[in-house]
Amino acid sequence: MKVNKLILFLFLLIVSQSAVALTGSDSLLVDAEQSIAQLSARLSATRYKDALQDSLSVQISDILGKALEVDGSFNYPFDSIKNDISVVSSTDGRLRIFTWFSVGDAGNYRYYGFLQYSDKSDREVAIFKLNDCSDDMEDVENQSLSSRRWFGMMYYAIVETKISSETIYTLLGWDGCGLYTTKKIVEPLTFNDFGEPRFGKPMIKIGRRKISRLVFEYTKRASMMIQYDASLDVIVMDHLTALGTQDTDNPMFFAPDMSYDALKFEDGMWLYQPNIQYMRPKTKRR
Repeated sequence: MKVNKLILFLFLLIVSQSAVALTGSDSLLVDAEQSIAQLSARLSATRYKDALQDSLSVQISDILGKALEVDGSFNYPFDSIKNDISVVSSTDGRLRIFTWFSVGDAGNYRYYGFLQYSDKSDREVAIFKLNDCSDDMEDVENQSLSSRRWFGMMYYAIVETKISSETIYTLLGWDGCGLYTTKKIVEPLTFNDFGEPRFGKPMIKIGRRKISRLVFEYTKRASMMIQYDASLDVIVMDHLTALGTQDTDNPMFFAPDMSYDALKFEDGMWLYQPNIQYMRPKTKRR
């Protein structure tokens, strides 16, 4: 009987301690996560309504921004929001990016996001709100951008490489773009001496040309693959070509042709390698 009473006492003690813990920062994060999950589900269900999309996106941004300032937020998983909001983290545990989008009446996409970055030298977590300015940008392949002037997209993967002691976070992203075309983007991300993010760096080499960001635009009717293959240590991508005899300058007619190109990281550069031999992994049936 004494053993049973001791077990009961320990169980009640653990439960009470958990309850106390949830009255602090964890409770704030749980409440914020639930609110964001509800709002983001509504956002996904009500596309092509400008006013409502803008309102929901602003509410999500306000709640998430405040939540990320709570102690312990950097390690909080936010699992329940991942159906509608992309949350990607680096394997070194220093970077996490949240991105999502709205779609207006005319099929125009607008992107929102936050970036968390932990500098191990002082163990503080910096938070940056991402401000989409892509509508008024030109020559985006050659621009280095800040969080205040960001080429908006949904990030879905992070590839880590190093130049000496500097870590390069190469981001893979998707942009719904508009009614007729879609974009996929490869974008190096670095941090300056002040710990501020810089999106884009001239380290992608195609022939003799060096660019800061690689952008592919293609027909909405197709799907393009860009992914990191760890077994080959390269970023593999579908090769795009104009369909049939269509206009070779119009991205509305571009689609994958079942061949592949790659980016290989060598001597601090992503080197473009056309027409590689590649066996695409088979998708497992569920």
